Amino acid sequence: MTVKTTRWVILVIGTLLGAYGWATYNPVAFVGLALMVLAGALYLTRHRGPR
Repeated sequence: MTVKTTRWVILVIGTLLGAYGWATYNPVAFVGLALMVLAGALYLTRHRGPR
């Protein structure tokens, strides 16, 4: 699994957990938010080729 695929998987899981936690007033929404932040950090620090 590449980093790009992992980033998308983390983003989808984070979104699902966030939506589930928000809908059920469950603290798991914070885990979803943390996963979305992690996916954003992976996106911002991606390698764009030779420097």
